[in-house]
Amino acid sequence: MNTNKSPLFKNVVTGTLVLFFSVAMTFGQTHFSGFAGVAGNIGGKENGSGARFEADAFFAGQFDLLGRFQLRTEASVKTSDLLAADAFKDVPATFSIDELSLTVRLPSTNVSHYLAVFAGEYESIGSDLFLQRQFGIKPLASKITESWLRLNGTTIYPFSGFGGSYVLRFGTPQALGAYVYVNEKNDLRHLNFDLRFGGVLPVVTTDISFGFGFPIETKDSAGNEVIVLIRKMEFHAGITTLIGNDSLASLFLQVGLNKIVLKPDENEKALKLSDFYFLIEPRFKANFMNFHFTLFNLPERIVDDLFFISNNLGCNLGIFAENVYVGMFNLTMGAHLTVSVKDATLEKLDSVDINKDNISFQVAPFAETSLSNGTLMARLTMDFMQIQELHKTIEFTLGYKVRL
Repeated sequence: MNTNKSPLFKNVVTGTLVLFFSVAMTFGQTHFSGFAGVAGNIGGKENGSGARFEADAFFAGQFDLLGRFQLRTEASVKTSDLLAADAFKDVPATFSIDELSLTVRLPSTNVSHYLAVFAGEYESIGSDLFLQRQFGIKPLASKITESWLRLNGTTIYPFSGFGGSYVLRFGTPQALGAYVYVNEKNDLRHLNFDLRFGGVLPVVTTDISFGFGFPIETKDSAGNEVIVLIRKMEFHAGITTLIGNDSLASLFLQVGLNKIVLKPDENEKALKLSDFYFLIEPRFKANFMNFHFTLFNLPERIVDDLFFISNNLGCNLGIFAENVYVGMFNLTMGAHLTVSVKDATLEKLDSVDINKDNISFQVAPFAETSLSNGTLMARLTMDFMQIQELHKTIEFTLGYKVRL
């Protein structure tokens, strides 16, 4: 959420920070933990007229007071081409506060209750943050959707805006959640209600959510101003599931619908294929090698921030080895091979002329290693369908993410 678009957001941020730090100073015993990440990307300009250099960064922190209150915040900075500007003067950049939330934990016999208020994006479906925070599991997201610029990663549909949530976590690793939040989509304010179930079972880890959104209009069909008018209801749902055993074979699935319009207008579709999200990824392990094959259809808002894929629709083969020692460094090394179609979506796939000019075959070798309290990553991307101008497709990325 871009802060310069919402005065109300600024007031909520200021009030929440003042309230929390006042309580923290009164009671003491405040614990801080967090993450920070930065990534630089060097590549050619789209018109091939030279090089570009972009740098992005994020910070995410959590203040824990007395084991009962958690204040979480996450902010990010995205820069434009630094080579086209004076790096020491007025570099064009976008600063966003992506999350600000305050959670209260109320334990009782065999269960725990979590009440939260939030602004920005909060534990959205599709991200594994909810499962990590509730059950302490390791990240399970696909490597092609890993983000080095934010914790939330990719989302099927976001829990975003201003709202609150209630989560009931049982003594077994299972939890139920309910969310109410208000956001803006397509120039209309939406009131949303969602239910969620997350659980870690012997062979299945899952996170399921579904809910309804109500567009709030301020004009009736005759164009007259009204205070509140709700004429439609939108259904949305998503599921993230990992089935199997990481030591041999598993199946990672993400499927979701951004919206289905119930009782749409005469010229409006109830369901658009562009609102359908899927990522299907069988994973295999043989000795020290890992093989991940992925079919994906991702919305453009997600693809723009990813390192290993650049188009909405396609397939990927990830091959990598862990615990490869090079001198004193313990590396994860491999490559992503991605075939995708430029400017193609499921909705208009039948009208796209698929040929060598709009097919992309990207090869992206990468390496990661632990460094201090963080992870250092490097990758190189090339599109071999543009072999005659291969130099224009080469991009190099260096990123570092550290636990604070």
